[in-house]
Amino acid sequence: MGSFLNVVAFRVPLGRSVVSPGSACPSCGKSIAWYDNIPVLSWFILGGQCRHCKAPFSFRYAGVEAFFGVYTLAIVMRWDLTIHSLTCILVGAILVAIALIDHDHWLIDDRMSAAVGVVGLVGHGASLIIDTGLPIGPSLVSVATHLAAGAIAFGLLFGMGYVMSKALDKEALGGGDAPLFAAIICATGWAGLLPVLMLASVQGLIGWALLSRSGGIGNREVEHEDGWKPEEGALPLGIFLALAGLEVMLIGESLTDAYLNAVRNLL
Repeated sequence: MGSFLNVVAFRVPLGRSVVSPGSACPSCGKSIAWYDNIPVLSWFILGGQCRHCKAPFSFRYAGVEAFFGVYTLAIVMRWDLTIHSLTCILVGAILVAIALIDHDHWLIDDRMSAAVGVVGLVGHGASLIIDTGLPIGPSLVSVATHLAAGAIAFGLLFGMGYVMSKALDKEALGGGDAPLFAAIICATGWAGLLPVLMLASVQGLIGWALLSRSGGIGNREVEHEDGWKPEEGALPLGIFLALAGLEVMLIGESLTDAYLNAVRNLL
């Protein structure tokens, strides 16, 4: 799946099919044989380059494959083999692809955000019915509360972006950030609202502070069709919203409990 996510991140922004043709070297166009397409291992076996033209392959290919393999393993260890764990894996896969595309193109595909929300809502309902045995009626009510949480999340981030844009007299948030945040909260429910927002904000600031001197975060050579380019100091927030979504799906309850315990101790 991690290997497929690399294909999605490369081809979707170009409007190309993610199914056909098969994997090929971007430099020489030669098809990549199955034995050269083994996740993680093939990158090291080939020395990070094409077997035919010796063009270098970014380590990101192996990194994404390894990261998603570890994430999937962690989800199954945390939640067992359940509908809930399958939902977290599928939602996580889409979030990883969204983060990669936002890094490369400073764009968040609303279709992919919608897929996060739909998979999250359907998976939540199915998990309640199949994993826990909850009747259909109460399960649908719970799904509705997740949908309501997503709507609140959209309004919250959209409102924050609007106020910040007016105060700064320039665009403060990209058009895809609020829909993505809403979709993630549709998957996590109310419990993820503040943790996702806080984690995305804090980790984004830390990432920006650490990498700003080396050119910042995201591909800075991007120019959209309307002439837009990322300003100096700009941050592709979708990367950190996606990361926060992955973290909350994996250990969200632990994060919430730790935060509440810290607040109680302070009080």
